[in-house]
Amino acid sequence: MACHTSRSSNGPAPVDEAVANVQDTVLIRLHKGSCYGQCPTYQLELHASGRAVLSPRRFMPVDSTRTAVWPMEEILSAFDAAGFDRFLPEYMQPIADIPTFRLSYRGKEVKWNGRAPQPLLDLVTLLDRYTVKEGWLEEERAFRAKPAYRVDRELIVQLKPGTDVPLWLYLYDDVGMEILRKIVPSGEYLLVTYDQDRVEPDTLLERVRADQQVVLANFNKEVDLRD
Repeated sequence: MACHTSRSSNGPAPVDEAVANVQDTVLIRLHKGSCYGQCPTYQLELHASGRAVLSPRRFMPVDSTRTAVWPMEEILSAFDAAGFDRFLPEYMQPIADIPTFRLSYRGKEVKWNGRAPQPLLDLVTLLDRYTVKEGWLEEERAFRAKPAYRVDRELIVQLKPGTDVPLWLYLYDDVGMEILRKIVPSGEYLLVTYDQDRVEPDTLLERVRADQQVVLANFNKEVDLRD
């Protein structure tokens, strides 16, 4: 009598199935969170096979899951060159209206909002370029990130600890900068106003961000209630 054997449900998978599972492993995952304006919100997953899967959430030009094949060799080389394993787990700022980013690579996740190491930001820019190329994300939102519902004449500024605030304000006397309120009692987080007739908002923001005494600067935005 011939003897027949069958693989049990918890036995080893066939070779071709095992190879397929390895090729479809998620190596990179990017999650872009929401803000008080119309920030694009989505999750992007890149598989070892090169399969890219976008799951849109809000304010995206697409409204359902999209897939494509991306050049993983180039992307993985960029992640390795950036030294992803050396990044800290978090680079978080205590400002509520800035989107939170979560980027994971081979099981390690880094979370941040606002400022982060430039090599980390460059990796997101790289992924954004492919996302824009697929038509899944609008180019202006990906690279300029112009905030929606911008409050005229207002900036949120985080100063370095120990900064002489009155002296710092004096450096911007030419644009009529004044403090509207301190966001935290220490005075390191400020909501400031300025004379928009003397300077273009984007020009001033670039100037403030380049200031050696500034940790973070952004436009203030009106609240857009989430669904």
